[in-house]
Amino acid sequence: MKEILSENSSQNTHICGPVPVRENKTQTDFSIQKERYPAGMTSVTFREKSISEIADIAHAAGLSLIEWGADRHILPGDRNAVKEALSCMERYGLSCFSYGSYYRIGDGEPDTFRTICETAKALGAHVVRTWLGRKPSSQLSEEERLFLLKQTKIMAGIAAAHGLILAFEFHGGTLNDNGKSAAEFLTECEMDNVKTYWQPLAFGDSEANLRAVLPWLCTVHVFHWDTENRRYPLSLAEAAWRGYAEIVRAANNLPCPLPFLLEFVPGDSDEQFLADAKVLEDILHG
Repeated sequence: MKEILSENSSQNTHICGPVPVRENKTQTDFSIQKERYPAGMTSVTFREKSISEIADIAHAAGLSLIEWGADRHILPGDRNAVKEALSCMERYGLSCFSYGSYYRIGDGEPDTFRTICETAKALGAHVVRTWLGRKPSSQLSEEERLFLLKQTKIMAGIAAAHGLILAFEFHGGTLNDNGKSAAEFLTECEMDNVKTYWQPLAFGDSEANLRAVLPWLCTVHVFHWDTENRRYPLSLAEAAWRGYAEIVRAANNLPCPLPFLLEFVPGDSDEQFLADAKVLEDILHG
């Protein structure tokens, strides 16, 4: 396929401190858990940081994976941003698990999605994140739903041609806004490379939603917000997140690895992010 990545300008660099070391597990068990359920971050957690600064703080937090956002850090087709991200990740031994696009299924524009997939592939990503339409599931007509199904299959074919999984953000304002709607749609889709993210929502039963989408789960976004989108330290929701992690661990036939990615912290604070990363590490591997 023709190379269409552009030569846009990128970001600055600097170095952060060492990775903290944890010693409360045997090395063998710890390594297995780290491999199966790695902890990572979304770059959009800090939209104002540079590419290099994102890699720095991921390293400082002891994380292994980054989901690069397509709206700020690495725009689709930005060759220079991709090169810088690869260099920064190599510096610290980080990997890109997913490319967080804002492509809306149903918008058409297959060439736009091809550029997104090319960028994801260049980053070494396994997953390209998309959004399933522009309406909540309760407001979609059957005709609109079938159109989204048709468009999903077209875009999933493009993703498959690039060796990528297409996954839907689990989010309000889309068809993928509750477990029942998501499971029904994914069942009808019948494509092996179509999966879903999951995150707790401000409405509905989060545990029930998680259980409903487990057969298609590929990534979990981790944060602690209230119904007014006010952000809180992850430690205040540690019990709930331990419950979610246990549901994932108890499931059969889930992909390996299945990452848990930190997304957003109170005040966009570096210190709070590092604290949340320690909480997540303890939930997953402690």
